[in-house]
Amino acid sequence: MEARPKIDVPQTAADHATELFAWSALVLLWGLTIWGLFTLPATIPVHFNGAGVPDHYGEKSSLLLLPLVATVLFAALTAAGKFPHVLNYPAEITPANALGQYREAIRLTRGLKIGMVLVFLLLVFQTGQTATGKTAGLGAWFMPVTLGLLFLLPGLWYWVTISRARA
Repeated sequence: MEARPKIDVPQTAADHATELFAWSALVLLWGLTIWGLFTLPATIPVHFNGAGVPDHYGEKSSLLLLPLVATVLFAALTAAGKFPHVLNYPAEITPANALGQYREAIRLTRGLKIGMVLVFLLLVFQTGQTATGKTAGLGAWFMPVTLGLLFLLPGLWYWVTISRARA
């Protein structure tokens, strides 16, 4: 690996707002989960098949696994954003392009955090809706939305913006 410059990447107001949104979504995920622990029935769906239909049920305390996993992933992505010089890039990083490349990589990690937390929020919400009989499962839309939030939107955004930062 080439010796990459280690530089400070200043955040814009939009970067601060996006990071605040990510943290707020994580807090909302925990709040919704804790609320569910007090309001949901003792047995809830704990697994859904590919069609979004529940195929395994368990104790509602298992709902805590979702925000726990989300928090670990959130922390890992936050840490990755603190050290952009160690991430992989589609172009060679030089002193001339490092700021742009690093800024976009940090923004990608932030976008992935938001997408991931939103997916977990949807999952906790739909689990609660299913447990209370308001829906029959996640629905056929869950998988495409999940894939879009986690891969398609951040990936497309990154490749479009990174091409501008190559100069």
